[in-house]
Amino acid sequence: MVQTLALAGLAAVAWGSSDFVAGICARRIPIRTVLIGSKVAGMLFAVVFLALRPWPLPTGSRLILMTAAAGAIGIPAMGLLYRAMRDGSLTVVAPVAAGAALVPVGWGIFQGSIPGLATVVGAVAALAGITLASWPVTTSRSADPAGEGSLLVRVKSRRVSALCATGAALGFGTYFVLLHEAAPDDPYAATGYARIAGGLAALLLLALWRPSRAASPGDRAAPSSGDVSGRRVAPGLVWVLPVVVGVLDTVADGAFAFSAAAGTIGTAAILASMYPAVTVLLNTTVLRERLPHIHLVGVLTALLAVACLAQ
Repeated sequence: MVQTLALAGLAAVAWGSSDFVAGICARRIPIRTVLIGSKVAGMLFAVVFLALRPWPLPTGSRLILMTAAAGAIGIPAMGLLYRAMRDGSLTVVAPVAAGAALVPVGWGIFQGSIPGLATVVGAVAALAGITLASWPVTTSRSADPAGEGSLLVRVKSRRVSALCATGAALGFGTYFVLLHEAAPDDPYAATGYARIAGGLAALLLLALWRPSRAASPGDRAAPSSGDVSGRRVAPGLVWVLPVVVGVLDTVADGAFAFSAAAGTIGTAAILASMYPAVTVLLNTTVLRERLPHIHLVGVLTALLAVACLAQ
């Protein structure tokens, strides 16, 4: 049990740090650059790890198919998360995306696991936190010098951000289940195969990508209210930061997979979903972001939900 807690905690720290760095990247460089760069970096990191490990690599068809599916699902899930972080607050998006823990819990119930009172309370609190954290907030006209049009654009952007974060949560939850079911006896191989599948999918996306002269809204980096500066990342760092994201994601995936194998997938997923606390802490200390009261209540409720579900 101690090993499960330690590895799930490591996954939470790595995922929380990765999301913070990814959020910064998504506000300064194109989302596709962050997505493809991080996925390819994670693939290379996984290839090196699998090449250096002394044990033979498993080749079962179940493992290959499930990890391929997990890697493929990871592409749109990460893309939605980065889009949400670009257009919304990192402090709000992270707890909403943490609703991914509800998917493995539901999978456990489907397999016959009966949830306790704390799990039920946590699930209800999670839904309430997601709703409050994504609740549209308006300001008075006097506080909106850009006019009503600018206000409506911001409200719409927040709603889209909340929807993207919710979609990312569903994708990540499915990823958790597939990663665990692929090879519970060899979680490191399952993680490596999933990262390789995700990297290959990212390279395919890069090969099919035909950027137009006028970049689409999803490709532009747009500083948002949570970004304390609109400065661009130095050219030399454009690919460095996505690499950091990819390495942190791979470490987190491996820690989660091993934690789930050592304990239960529901417990591992829920404890690992404490990662929003890391993102919130980094966002408030580094970016010094302030939230509307209703969003703050939603964030705290979502974090409380994760704590309840971890019991």
